[in-house]
Amino acid sequence: MEDILKRLGNLETSFHELKSQVSAILAVIPHLATKADLMDVRAELSASVADVRASVADVRASVAAVETAIIKWIIATTLATGALAFTIAKFVH
Repeated sequence: MEDILKRLGNLETSFHELKSQVSAILAVIPHLATKADLMDVRAELSASVADVRASVADVRASVAAVETAIIKWIIATTLATGALAFTIAKFVH
């Protein structure tokens, strides 16, 4: 009989531990994300990715425009330097 009472006591202790663990889980459940929450986040991320891609395209276009302007300046400066060198050489010689 004592063995049964001891086992019953162990069972009650385990039951109380299990009850406290279930209570902790139930307290966390309202804060977990639902499928709808995840879909909202996915939609927001898709919109953000589209914005970032558009921004990257704008930056690439700006870089290409600056690159073209720099190349034009380099060519113009080289031609002007060459013309100046020939002019100086003409007067010196």
